[in-house]
Amino acid sequence: MISRNACLLQSRFYTRTDQTSIAIFGNRAGILKAMNNKIQKRDLISDLPDELLLKILSSLSSKGVVTTSVLSRRWQSLWKEVKTFRYDDDRPLMYALTVSNFTVFISKRSRVEILQLKLTPYSLQSEIDRLLCNAPARSLKELKIEMLYNSLELPESLFSYPQLETLILEKLSLVDVPPNANLACLKRLKLLSVRFSCDESVKKLLSICPRLEELAVRRSTYTNVKIFAINVPTLRSLSINNSSGKSRPKGVHGFVINAPSLRCFTIRDSFSNYLCFGKMPELVKSSVNVVCDIFN
Repeated sequence: MISRNACLLQSRFYTRTDQTSIAIFGNRAGILKAMNNKIQKRDLISDLPDELLLKILSSLSSKGVVTTSVLSRRWQSLWKEVKTFRYDDDRPLMYALTVSNFTVFISKRSRVEILQLKLTPYSLQSEIDRLLCNAPARSLKELKIEMLYNSLELPESLFSYPQLETLILEKLSLVDVPPNANLACLKRLKLLSVRFSCDESVKKLLSICPRLEELAVRRSTYTNVKIFAINVPTLRSLSINNSSGKSRPKGVHGFVINAPSLRCFTIRDSFSNYLCFGKMPELVKSSVNVVCDIFN
């Protein structure tokens, strides 16, 4: 009897234990399912630190940045801390109105460090002047302007921005710089298919950049320069691309480079017929891919 009772007791114990285990694991499965549902519904992006969120916002268009303010309370005022703004308009019929609105928007920002503009031939010089001459623009560290092959006269105030370190000009016709211009803090300059009035315009632009360290030049048939003279003692990095086009232009055309502090030099040139390089005693890295008639 004792052994039989013991067996019955043991059987009951295991039965109850198994039922308890099933209940426990059943509840656990339900809890895990509920937790997974919460995780799926949870806004994980909003839990990221402000610094990372601001980097994400800086990669959006200005319109997209402002739109994020309706996402949640977390985003309502976060966009106001963004210091990078982009303007890219592909609606020419509404161009004057949208540029005007963007100018008002920028004027209300306390600080603008990076401004990127993709403009169309419908742009008005007066609107661009208003945009670039706003008080917040004085805090600019980087400015990029893409103009789609239209003439642009940069306002004189641009050449006196005390903190401008990077200037990128692309597909625009640059009117001569003002006589008293001085880009004292500019360290990086990109001239990408920029049209100049003459060879002297290039020399004049580079001469007002006493601290220039990085220069990138992309020439095209639109550039309108015969001899692209680069005489910059402080230059440490130079990149030249003159490989786009169908045929070589007539007359003497090419580059004259005098940059004794140069450490990194890259050139890809299929259309110049004259290249003259000065001494580069500090050069540590170079890539030269040229087809040229005269090479000094």
